Amino acid sequence: KFYVYLHKYTLMWNWIKSIFKPRVEPMNKIYIHAKNILHNYDYLWSLHPWASLFPVLKSNAYGHWLELVTKILNKTDAPYLVVDSFPEYQIVKKYSNKNILLLWETLKRNYRKFNYSRTTFCVYNIETINYLAKKNKHIKIHLFVDTGMHREWLTEEDLVNVLEFLKDYPKIEIEWVLSHFYDADNAKNNMEQQIEQFKKMYHAIVDYWYTPKRKHIWSSAWLVKMNDPFFNAYRPWLYLYWYTNLAHDDEAFELTRKLRPALTVNSRIISLREIQEWDGVSYNKTWKTDSKALIATIPFGYFEWLPRSASNKIVFNYKKQYVRQVGNVCMNLCCAKIDKWELFDQIEIIWLWWQNSIMELAKASWKSPYEILVWFDRNIRREII
Repeated sequence: KFYVYLHKYTLMWNWIKSIFKPRVEPMNKIYIHAKNILHNYDYLWSLHPWASLFPVLKSNAYGHWLELVTKILNKTDAPYLVVDSFPEYQIVKKYSNKNILLLWETLKRNYRKFNYSRTTFCVYNIETINYLAKKNKHIKIHLFVDTGMHREWLTEEDLVNVLEFLKDYPKIEIEWVLSHFYDADNAKNNMEQQIEQFKKMYHAIVDYWYTPKRKHIWSSAWLVKMNDPFFNAYRPWLYLYWYTNLAHDDEAFELTRKLRPALTVNSRIISLREIQEWDGVSYNKTWKTDSKALIATIPFGYFEWLPRSASNKIVFNYKKQYVRQVGNVCMNLCCAKIDKWELFDQIEIIWLWWQNSIMELAKASWKSPYEILVWFDRNIRREII
C-alpha cells in the first residue's frame, strides 16, 4: 500500500508542477511527421507483404528522437523494434510494449537488466554467447554472420564453434539469422555473392538441427532492389524516414519516390539588416550582393546542426518561398537574403520539399545524409505533428 500511495503522490506532484512550471517557447523546433513515418512503414511493408518488418531506431532514431518515433511505431504491427545499445533499449522499453532487438553488443553486467521475455540479442562473439548460456535461462539470440563486411560478425569458422558450443545449452534459442550488405547503395555492385554466402552459412545452422524463424539480410536499399522469398524479414533503416543514398540513375530509385520525409526544422527571424551594393555579411564576407539587400538573421548555426560547409549553397523556406542562405554559417547564427519579413516569423531550415530537404543539405555540405541526421543538437525541442 505504501508504494501505491507513493506512486499516486508522485503523479499528483508532477501534475501540480506542470501547472506552475513555465513552458518556454523555443526559437528552434524539430517536427516529426507521424503520418509520414506510418505511410513509409506501410509502403515498405507493401513491397514484401509476406515478410516481417523490423524498424531500426538506432542512433536516436537517426536524430528523429527515439522516444517520439517509438510512440509513433506503437501504432504499427511491427513485431520488433531494433535499437543499438542498452540506453536505447531502456527508452524503448519504457514507451512501448513491443519486443526489442538489441543490434550491437553491451557490457556483460548489463545483461542482468534485460527483460528476456521480450528481448532478443544479436551476438557475434563466443564470449558473449558463453556468458548468456551459463545464465541457465531461456534467451533468444540472432546469429550475426559475416558475408563480406568483415567487421565484427561471425565467420564460417566462428559459426561452427558457436554451434558446437550451443549443443550443450538448449535454453539458448537461435531465433533468427542475419547479416548486412556492405555496399547496397551502389547500383554497380553485385550482392549475389553475399547472398550466396548467407545461404551457405544458414544451411550450416540447419545442419545442426536448428530452425531459425527468420532470415534477414535486407537493408533499406535492398528493400527496393531484391525480391528473394528465401528471406522472410527485413530491417528498414533510413527509408523509414524517407532518406536514401541511391543515385537517381539507379533503377531502384523510382520505388523510393513514394516515401515521404519525416522531419522538418523550424527557426525564427530575430533581426534584419539592409546592406549596400557590394557589401557582404557574416565572417569573412564570403558572399556579397550586387545591389541593396535585406538580410535576416536566424538563431540556427553549426552548434545546432547546420553544417558550415553548406554556407552559401542552400535555401530556406519562408512563407512558401525559397530564400537563399548567405554568408558563412556561424556557431549559433546564420543569415538569409529576404525581401519581406516580420520579426520572429517562422522560417523553415528543412522542409518537405526536395530543394529544401536534408538530401540537398547533405549534397551541399559534401556529407552523407546518415551523418547529417545524427548531428542534431539533442537540446532542440522535438514535437510530433
